Amino acid sequence: MRAALSLTAAFTIGSIAIWLPACAGKSEHGPTILAGIEPATNEVQTRISDPRPRAFDAEGRILLPYRGPGKGGVAYRLTLEVEGERAARKSSDNKRQPPVRESRALEVDFRKLPVEGTDSRNDVFLVGLDALRYTQKQQNPTASREIELADDRLRIAINGETSIDNRGTRVIGPLAPRIFLGRIFGVISHDPSGNPTKLSSRGVPAARQFMNEIPILGAIAYAMVSLPQDPIGPGSSWTGVRIPPSRSGELGLSLTVDYSLAGFEIFEGVPCAMIVLDAHISENGVTSVTGHPFDQVQATLNGTAWVELENSLVRRVVLSDQIRARWVDPGDPRKTTERRIQHASKLVLALRDPASRSNKWSDKTPRFD
Repeated sequence: MRAALSLTAAFTIGSIAIWLPACAGKSEHGPTILAGIEPATNEVQTRISDPRPRAFDAEGRILLPYRGPGKGGVAYRLTLEVEGERAARKSSDNKRQPPVRESRALEVDFRKLPVEGTDSRNDVFLVGLDALRYTQKQQNPTASREIELADDRLRIAINGETSIDNRGTRVIGPLAPRIFLGRIFGVISHDPSGNPTKLSSRGVPAARQFMNEIPILGAIAYAMVSLPQDPIGPGSSWTGVRIPPSRSGELGLSLTVDYSLAGFEIFEGVPCAMIVLDAHISENGVTSVTGHPFDQVQATLNGTAWVELENSLVRRVVLSDQIRARWVDPGDPRKTTERRIQHASKLVLALRDPASRSNKWSDKTPRFD
């Protein structure tokens, strides 16, 4: 039995419903923001047995408790790429309809900030936005739609023809990504081990609606690393629960992730614990944390995280998953609809210098104002 997680509806990830009413699909060209991104940097990583002169217990274990952002916060860059498809078949149909192919690509510079008046061990932190780029593409044999957001740009293309493109013109109102830059847009609550328990957007209603339609908070929560409160050594293991920032996550599907300490490394010049993440699910009759019934779920997750030994600061997380699910819509048993989804995700979370600002996105295209 997989562990359940109590989450509010804010945890569910939107799909830009205000722009894509009932459409399907993805363009022929999938997102490429992760092209060329490697799990580590160009520096040689060195495995070490005694990472720094600090207190180990008699069994060689070390205390590595979860800590929230300290004073001034900590800055990260997150890139997410999701590819998949969904299909539906009514019992009255003679043949299965072609699937809807879809993709999402997210690149965001953000900051984790402490709540004023609390210490770094509190169970909540704020999320501030420094840069945002998001694309969503959908395609079936007869229709396609594509959305691109970045700073002041909003572009929407329908069936290959651009219907909206404000490039060079400042956007005003709730569809202006720039109005969120340099501001707090979300709050994430977590338990003492760093497992997210609640996500909520922040700001005026129009701002909250806008940010709820982009899977930023869900992606950040997915990349959070659980850390046990007891001493650990190489081979130690523990678990955490995560909801993927993809269509299955919108339905509340959770993954129980197994964490294990693989050892100690000098990563990017800093002594770190290397933690391996793993999850496998192959079950029938699964009920999600939001109460959605799945008839069948098959999922795998693999990842690696590097956490500083001195202060438990997460330097980098690399994750990939593959998920398939099937269910039948409730209703008239004589006219049932079977639905299937499958998708694969890649995510990289990397520590960044908050004072530096790149002029290009990860795919080397220039950022625009």
